[in-house]
Amino acid sequence: MRLGIVGAGEVAGRHAAAAAQVPGLTLTAVADRDPARAAALAGRHGARAVAGLDDLLDDADLVVLAVPHADHEDLTLRAAAAGRQVLVEKPMATTAAACDRMIAAAGDRLHVGQQGRFFAQVRAARDELPALGAPLLYVERRSTDYRRPDRPAWFTDRGRAGGGIAMLVGVHSIDRAAWLLGAAIDAVAGAVAVPAGWTVETAAAATLHLAGGLQAHLTLLDTPEFFHETTIVCERGTLSIGPGSLSVDGRRVLSVDGDAEYTASFRRQYEAILRGEPTATLAEARQAVAAVEALYRSAATGGHPVPV
Repeated sequence: MRLGIVGAGEVAGRHAAAAAQVPGLTLTAVADRDPARAAALAGRHGARAVAGLDDLLDDADLVVLAVPHADHEDLTLRAAAAGRQVLVEKPMATTAAACDRMIAAAGDRLHVGQQGRFFAQVRAARDELPALGAPLLYVERRSTDYRRPDRPAWFTDRGRAGGGIAMLVGVHSIDRAAWLLGAAIDAVAGAVAVPAGWTVETAAAATLHLAGGLQAHLTLLDTPEFFHETTIVCERGTLSIGPGSLSVDGRRVLSVDGDAEYTASFRRQYEAILRGEPTATLAEARQAVAAVEALYRSAATGGHPVPV
């Protein structure tokens, strides 16, 4: 299968590195508004650098969209109309309404990059959970660093990003919680913090109300110190997921190299697509966006639960 990537930023580099490890998948073209960036990424992988989506369609069977969130809908519709499969980075779009239009137009040709499911420690956690009994408490803390000098300017542009930390990385936390707990999200309550002079939130706290009375509590913070910790307290034990580990009741079950595992998660996602296996369903990917929208409405109205 021939792969074309639109966007040549950090995540596009992970896609390209992962694709190089997948038999039967060949990166053929990279497009970016910055010709130098496109040429640099394409050159590392023996691909062709082009100006935009239309220029790579003839060279690609699967188009990856690693572009600002607000561009996801338009590029998905164009690539799907050309008959290509599309893998769009998370979030699927900036609104649930846009997700609906993408689903209607692209159908089973569309995949959404919720590759957080493909970390070895997360998949192992899902296998461990049934033996621990019913979940009683789900807590996750995750960070990102908005002040990194290499952060793209569009990250802090609400129109292009669709929101702040909740839309940028919170969709991964939301998807992880719903997937691990095996329950749909009914409502979201929470709060956000928007720094003076900014248009996007850089911190958020959310409670997901899931089917069956389950709840998941998420805290998202802007800090140079990276952390991503998930703790699930169950009837018969406590499970903890770290950036490179899985522990049950303090016993290390699995250890991985966090950076290598990040690329490996993209590789496993591609392998699933080539095998025709589901990644995140379109309904699940839409649900993550709708949950962020519900969080924003809850924050704007006093923190009461808002239906998803």
